[in-house]
Amino acid sequence: MPEENQQKTEQDLCKRIQSLQGLKDYPIRKLVEDAEGFGPYLKRKRLETNQIRKFLDAINRVKTTLSQIDIDTNKTQQEANTDEPKKLPEQTKFDYVEADIVLLKPKLAYAAARQSSAQPLSDVMSVAIDKVHSVQDFERLVQFIEAIIAYHKAAGGK
Repeated sequence: MPEENQQKTEQDLCKRIQSLQGLKDYPIRKLVEDAEGFGPYLKRKRLETNQIRKFLDAINRVKTTLSQIDIDTNKTQQEANTDEPKKLPEQTKFDYVEADIVLLKPKLAYAAARQSSAQPLSDVMSVAIDKVHSVQDFERLVQFIEAIIAYHKAAGGK
């Protein structure tokens, strides 16, 4: 694919994500289709799988923190001898991890500054992070990066 068309694909992807109210509104079939094009594009840009995985690892740490919130809340309740296990509202959980999610953007910018092959991933993921306003949006972000890694690897990414 000519370089001009590749950049157009990246720009179209950013525009599509920017047009969404939240990332949860990204239709799953379109997300997979876009990842199917973007993963091999990153491979052609010579971005290595471990660089994408570093980003996924940071996302997974946030995911783990998110899952621990109810557990920690229930431990506190047990110590206080309350009866019912309590689940926090989704927005409260999101508020707890929002800063960690937003702080992924400077990490992406740093990776792109160190290695130009990470710039397209940084550009697209930064736009996607801007559309994460809830736990459901974050879950869609996880699905998106996992799909990109899968298609990058399927295209022969190392």
